[in-house]
Amino acid sequence: MVLLEREVARYVGARYALAVSSCSKALQLALAVCGVEPGSKVLAPGFTFSAVPSAILLRGAVPVFVESTEDYRIDLVDLESKIAPDTKVLLLSHMRGYAPDMDAVVALCAKHDITLIEDAAHALGGRWCGRALGSFGKIGCYSFQSNKIVNAGEGGVLVTDDEEAIVKAIYLSGAYDSNYRKHGISSTLFESFRNRLPLDNARMTNLTAAIARPQIALIDAKGERFRQMHAYLRRELAATHQIVFPRDHPVELRIPDSIQFRLRNFTSNAVKTFLAYIRDRGIPITGFGERDNARAFFNWQYLDVPHLPQTGRILADSCDLRLSSNLTEEHLCYLVSALRDAVLEAQAS
Repeated sequence: MVLLEREVARYVGARYALAVSSCSKALQLALAVCGVEPGSKVLAPGFTFSAVPSAILLRGAVPVFVESTEDYRIDLVDLESKIAPDTKVLLLSHMRGYAPDMDAVVALCAKHDITLIEDAAHALGGRWCGRALGSFGKIGCYSFQSNKIVNAGEGGVLVTDDEEAIVKAIYLSGAYDSNYRKHGISSTLFESFRNRLPLDNARMTNLTAAIARPQIALIDAKGERFRQMHAYLRRELAATHQIVFPRDHPVELRIPDSIQFRLRNFTSNAVKTFLAYIRDRGIPITGFGERDNARAFFNWQYLDVPHLPQTGRILADSCDLRLSSNLTEEHLCYLVSALRDAVLEAQAS
């Protein structure tokens, strides 16, 4: 496990890394390390996976949701408008690898004394101006779940440059007795915090680490393959003039292991027809606005559903299609044909 931690830290340019059982656990540890307590207010994007608000609630904290843009990134204008004197943490998700202007985010957090935590579950291998996403905040969290660029079935990694943060995270993750030594990190702070923090059971198994570790060296090559596929699909599908893709920032490098797009001027029934047509052809597409989608804030019935009209409008006609790095040219042609035909079918319905 320690070898995986060192290699992930080296890959993203972080000083420390901690391998844990899931990215969800990494998020919970990050919030705890950053001082989030019951009643604390935590800013988070309205477009994110359910694990993000869940992590906040499991700390007893209060999520403050921010609108997202049509490009699936947090709305920086709405973000600043929702900063209050008692909001001290931003848990920023790079959903499907889409990052906002990270220079602006860092400046905004510095201006208002906000601690930045990055949920980079979808952004391992992504970069902003050459710098790894997940390395801009005090803590960054990555996922090794089965749908991610590194697939270990499950697992996650927390990265940081902060010595106190990594010591606290190691203890909180379940390093009882002297098990902190297994992470190969030398710090006098281990003695300072000995027996002063409660223990969770968030440790990654060595088996999971062994599955994940060889894949770190493959991230960049897989990323290039995904970018080639994404460019082809985007070019062919944009020609329909009904499928609209989010714009990319010129200084960002994404690993698009899925594609997202909106259906221009489609009614809710037309969107349903489009999705059903695609699924009937064996393609596992989803709609972000569907009732059972865990990425839609209006499905989070375990909290007071936030009022996010802009984000709700965007999700209503947005589609999400995962890709595989093993897709062939024949597979890609089939995807294009099916999606084009689905547009015509939905328009005729």
